[in-house]
Amino acid sequence: MKKIIVCLILILSSAILFFPKEQINVYAENQLSSLDAKSYILVDYNTKKVLANHNEQEHLEVASMVKLMTSLITIEKIEKGELALDQKVVISEHAASQEGSQAFLDANKEYNVEELLKSVIIASANDSSVALAECIASSEEGFVNMMNERANELGLSNTHYANASGLPSEEEQYSCAEDIAKLLSEEIKHELYFKYSNIWIDEIIHESGRRTELVNTNILIRQYKGCDIGKTGFTDEAGYCLSASSKKNNMRLVSVVIGAKTTKERFSITTTLLNYGFNNFENKQIISKDENITKTLEVKSGNAKEINLAFETDFYSIERRGETSDIKL
Repeated sequence: MKKIIVCLILILSSAILFFPKEQINVYAENQLSSLDAKSYILVDYNTKKVLANHNEQEHLEVASMVKLMTSLITIEKIEKGELALDQKVVISEHAASQEGSQAFLDANKEYNVEELLKSVIIASANDSSVALAECIASSEEGFVNMMNERANELGLSNTHYANASGLPSEEEQYSCAEDIAKLLSEEIKHELYFKYSNIWIDEIIHESGRRTELVNTNILIRQYKGCDIGKTGFTDEAGYCLSASSKKNNMRLVSVVIGAKTTKERFSITTTLLNYGFNNFENKQIISKDENITKTLEVKSGNAKEINLAFETDFYSIERRGETSDIKL
């Protein structure tokens, strides 16, 4: 019996080893065609190449993934020195009255910016989002103008914001998977976001001593290796949404899913997309920004006759696994 089992294992192993690469790729891509979501996209962060996509430019409600822009503007203000993590914010009645996911802030009480920001990133708190908006721009309406201006600067041409939280609005509010991927990629540049996005459970202690537990809405930070950043979203109109990124070795992938039918499916679809990317592609570093370059560029009509060349960033190519890159310096 043992001999029979060993023979079967050898036969199966041989079948896998000699299965044509083209058929393996077809099988992997057939998995993607069965994904049940309104829209999705998978992007290689280093090269910005789209590895998988479906209706990625369609205008859709994206629920709390709107908060990626709220947190980005907040973090950029902090990094510029225009806002401080320990700065106190008095919570308005409007902010405290927000529905859905909340930090259950007390109106007319003080909280610091860090408490508000971490509750947005970890627990998707709508009240904290509006409180940050009012702190930065004096009103949520003023902050929405800033959001749309920043979206334009980032080239999010299929995005329009109506509020800071992503809750349903009488005014049209939409984005698309492609724009959300660009937005999350911009967020990845800021280490402050990672300070909170990796936290599983935290809390806010209110002035009265009452405590609000903050549980990360992105369960993939515990369930998927390398996943360290993301943002969930849900409304009846948007369905279940998730933007997430995972890094393995020198490769980082960015995934966006909009309009899954259940919370379980948004995580399973994201897992399928990430697995597809890591299993079928690989990054190859072509140039290091720290690399010494011997080439020079001739300068005409200048004080110097030639200048040395240097690279501002690392440069990668992305290839199907097993394929050789044709890119050369």
